[in-house]
Order: sequence, then structure tokens, then C-alpha cells
Amino acid sequence: MPTGRTSIPLVHDGRDRPYLLHVPDATSRDRLPLLLELHGRGIDATRFDQLTGFGSLADAEGFALAMPSALAEMWNDGRSHSPKWSREPDDVGYLSAVIDDACARTAIDPGRIYVVGMSNGAVMAGRLACALAERIAAVAQVAGTAEVGIAAGFRPSRPLPILNIRGTADRFAPYEGGIRHGLGARIVLRHAAGPMVGVDEWARFWVSANGAYGSALDGAQVGALPPDTTIRTWSGPTRDSDVVFYRVEGGGHTWPGSRITLPAFMFGRTSRTFDTTRLSWEFLAAHKR
Repeated sequence: MPTGRTSIPLVHDGRDRPYLLHVPDATSRDRLPLLLELHGRGIDATRFDQLTGFGSLADAEGFALAMPSALAEMWNDGRSHSPKWSREPDDVGYLSAVIDDACARTAIDPGRIYVVGMSNGAVMAGRLACALAERIAAVAQVAGTAEVGIAAGFRPSRPLPILNIRGTADRFAPYEGGIRHGLGARIVLRHAAGPMVGVDEWARFWVSANGAYGSALDGAQVGALPPDTTIRTWSGPTRDSDVVFYRVEGGGHTWPGSRITLPAFMFGRTSRTFDTTRLSWEFLAAHKR
């Protein structure tokens, strides 16, 4: 497989579902970690990577980066009650096929496959965490949790380390759960009407699923990154039990620390307290299945 970024043809369920594969110019013969980067609703894989900068980090840190694309820029993340969110397409199957294809094309360490996503991509990452835990080593979510039915009806097959980063003033994915609010959010996400799980409920889900110590509300180690970020961490018998939740006070539906600032009038404030891209990768890379 040549190094650099390549558009990879892929057919899944009779549809053309190409994806981008970025392979670093690594001199090591070791197998590479693989990161699936899931874009949000209404933004394609290339523009999302410009927002996050994972492509540049992949070259610096030596991991392969797969950038799959949702049909009509919207992942089927489980909100199937809406006409636009039916059981099709099978995005769980598609993303599993992307993993298979990337592993066939370059030397990937099967124990170091990770997923990161934002917004609709974060909710899709939450669905994958429940559906493909046997293939994924760790997950990072930004500005999203999971659809209520996924959280109520599914459990991962094994403990899975998870990082969640959320802003308290997010109108697209409210911190307390439910549906988006505000005119801008309703216009942009007019087809994505499904309610999402609140952050505390999602933390409880993973503390229980991972066998972490304590309850989701009072069992965490609590830290802070002034001036706006609180960090709650739960640990357990193994590193697979790790659950880490970042709360950005007054943060919007954004990627904290991004080089590209989303319009504040629409998406809210972007925190500069930490670099989400580097933070996410450091969390993910510390875990191996």
C-alpha cells in the first residue's frame, strides 16, 4: 500500500461506498494502529479531517487513518424511528467492511483499531462501541453520546475504554440528553429528530458495562483544566475499564482546540483549553485489545 492519502473503492450492500485511507510514511516494519474517523452530519470526510487535523497527527505518530463517508453525509446511528433513519443503510456492516479492507491493504495491528467521531459521527461511534466491541480497542466521542434505544437495548460484548468530550451549551446534542433545541440546530438537523442519552446516563452505562469502580456520579476521580473543563475518570480491574468524561462549561457543538473555529452564532463557543485531536489520540493509543 503506498503511503499518503488514497481514495479506496469499496462496494457494500450493492452500493459504492468508497473511503479515504491515509498511510503514514513510516520506516518501521511494525503493524500500524488504525483509526476510523467518523464525520458529523452535513460535513464530508475531507472537510472533517481539516477540522480535526488527524491526518497530520497520523504522520507524526505513525498510525493509519481511515476516513469513511456516510451516505448523504448522515450516519445511520440507530435513530430508526425517523423516516430518514431507517434500518438501511447498514453502516455498522459498512464500517466493519472498511476495517477489513484497510487491514487487507496495509499492515494493521488488529489489537489497535480505534474509532473517533463528532456529532452524528460520535453517536455512530457509540453504536459501534456496542456492536463491534470485539474488534475495537477504544472509542472517543465528541459532541454526542448514543440514541436512547441503543443505550437501552444493547451492551458491548466486553469492557471497552471510552472517552467522551461534551460542552454544556451544546444545542445540537444537549448535555442533559433529548433532542436538539434552538432554531439553528433545528434547521441543520431537521431530519435527525431522535433523542439522545444524557451525558450522566451515558457515563452510568459505561461504568456498568466496563465494571468500573463506583457509581457514575460519585465514584469518579475528578480533575480540572482551568478555566472551563472538568474531567471525570472511572477505572476498574483492567485498563479496558477506563471511562473518561470531559465537561466543557459553556462549550458548544464544537471540536475544542481546533485550528478551524466553527461559527459561534450557530455552533456555540469553541474552547481553547485543550487539543481534542491530540488528547483523543493519546487516550486511544494507551489501550490495546
